[in-house]
Amino acid sequence: MTQISLISEQWIPVRDRKGVVRKISPLEILDEEIVDIAAERADFQTALWQFLIGLIQTTLAPEDEDAWFDIWEEGLEKADLAKAFSKVGPAFIFGPQSPSFMQDFDQLEGEAVPLAALLPESPGENTIKHNKDFFIKRGEKRFCPHCAAMALFSLQLNAPSGGQGYRTGLRGGGPLTTLIELHSYKGDRNVPLWRKLWANVMPEFESNLPVPKEFDAAVFPWMGKTRTSKAKGSETTPEQVNPLQAYWGMPRRVRIDFEDLEEGRCDFCGEESDQLLSKMKVQNYGINYSGWVHPLTPYRCKLKTPGELNSVKLQPGGLVWKDWLGLNEETTRKDTKEIPALVVETFKHHIGTETKHGLWGFGYDFDNMKVRCWYEHHLPQLLSKEMQSSLQVAQDKAARTLLGLKRAFSKLNRECSYLDVEFWNLTQNLFLGLIRELDEKNSDSESLSAFIKNINRFALIFFDDRTFSSQMNPKDYKECSEARKNLLASLYAKSRSTPKEAK
Repeated sequence: MTQISLISEQWIPVRDRKGVVRKISPLEILDEEIVDIAAERADFQTALWQFLIGLIQTTLAPEDEDAWFDIWEEGLEKADLAKAFSKVGPAFIFGPQSPSFMQDFDQLEGEAVPLAALLPESPGENTIKHNKDFFIKRGEKRFCPHCAAMALFSLQLNAPSGGQGYRTGLRGGGPLTTLIELHSYKGDRNVPLWRKLWANVMPEFESNLPVPKEFDAAVFPWMGKTRTSKAKGSETTPEQVNPLQAYWGMPRRVRIDFEDLEEGRCDFCGEESDQLLSKMKVQNYGINYSGWVHPLTPYRCKLKTPGELNSVKLQPGGLVWKDWLGLNEETTRKDTKEIPALVVETFKHHIGTETKHGLWGFGYDFDNMKVRCWYEHHLPQLLSKEMQSSLQVAQDKAARTLLGLKRAFSKLNRECSYLDVEFWNLTQNLFLGLIRELDEKNSDSESLSAFIKNINRFALIFFDDRTFSSQMNPKDYKECSEARKNLLASLYAKSRSTPKEAK
C-alpha cells in the first residue's frame, strides 16, 4: 500500500448543514457548511473529535485568552491552518514505512493477528482458542486504510488491560472523556465544526501546553524508538517527554500489515477499496504512562492523598445525575475530591451570552479487558456558583432519600443491588426541572422546596409499587407498613449531613 497523509488525505467523514455526508481532510475543517463528524461507529466518532482537537491544540494553541477570543470572533485563516499543520506532516503519514502514525517505529516479531483485534469487542486469543466466542464471533474484518487509522487511534486512546505487558491507555483503560458541546451560536443550531472544535482548544497560558518548537518523538512517540517498559521503573512521565503527548499517547505496540491487501468493501464504512487491511503484529511492553493528567478527562482523589489523581472511569449504568456536579465544578463528596477536566475549567473563562452549550461525556465501561458497554451522555453545563450551591443541596437530599429507601428495603430482606442506578435515572427529570427553575432565576428556596417535595413523593410511590399488593398476607402487610413508616421518618428528617452509605 502506498503511504497516505492524514493531514492532506480526505479520510474524515463529516456531515454538512444539509445532512450530506462526505469525507474531508483536516485542512478542510474551516468550511462553514460542515457541522459534525459522521463516523460509522461511536468510538471512531469520538476518536476523530479527539484527533482534531489534539491536532489544533498541538499546532495552533492561542497564546492567551485574548488570542483565543480573536479567533472565536474572526475565525481562522486557511493559510494559517495549512502552515501550522504542515509542520507536523511527517508525523501523520500512515503506511508501511516508519515513522507511521500510532505504530511502533521498529518491525515487530511474532505471529500476525487479525486487525479486528483493534476493536474492544473482538474476542480475545484465549476466548477463540477455547471456542467460547458465543456472542461476538470470530471472523476476519477488513478495514479500508481510513477506518484502520480510526480504529488504531481509538485503541491507543482507550486501551484496557490486555494481558501481561499490554499497557493501558495514558488515562487508564476506558477513561471518561468530557468535551464542551456547543448547542447554538447566535441562535444558529447548525454551529460549524471548527467552532465546536475551538471551544475545546485551550490557550497556552491557561493550559500550560505551549506549542513546541520541534515536533519530535517527545510529542509524537511513533517518531522514534518506543520507550519500552519491560524493565522495572521504566514508566514514562510528563517530565520525561512533552506534556502534549497526552493527546497522542501510544501504549500499545502495533505494526499493521500493509503488504497483504485485498479488494472489496470495507466492513465498517462500506466503501470499495483495493487496499483492504486485515492483519497486524503486536508486541507487549509498550509505553507505560504514569503521573499524567489528560486535559479532556475528569479526575478524582482521596482527601487524604490529594496528589494521587485517578481518572474517572465509566461504571455499569453510565453517568447519573449525581456525577454531573463533579464534572462541572471542583467538589468534595464524602472523602473524595472531584476535579473537572481542564478543558471544562478553562471554557468557563470563555463563556459568552451568544452561546448555548453543555457537556458531552463518553467512553467504554470495561471489566478488565472485556468491554461491557459504550456510554454517551449529553449533560447540562452548570456554571453559576449560586446554581452549584443549590444543586449540591439537592444532591445531598437525594443521597439521603436513596439511603432511606435502601434501609427500608433491607428491613424487608429485599434485593437492593439494582437500586442505585435505577434511583438516579428515575429522578433525573426532577433534577433537570430544578435546573430549569434555577436557570430562569426563580427563587432558590422555593425551587429547592418543590424539588424536595417531589423527590419525597417519588420515594414513597417507588417503595409502595415494589412492596404492597392486593394479595399480601397480614404479616407481610404489617412488615411493609413498618418499613414505610421508617422511610417516612427518614424522608422528613432535618439532618443535612451527606450519608456515608449512599453512593
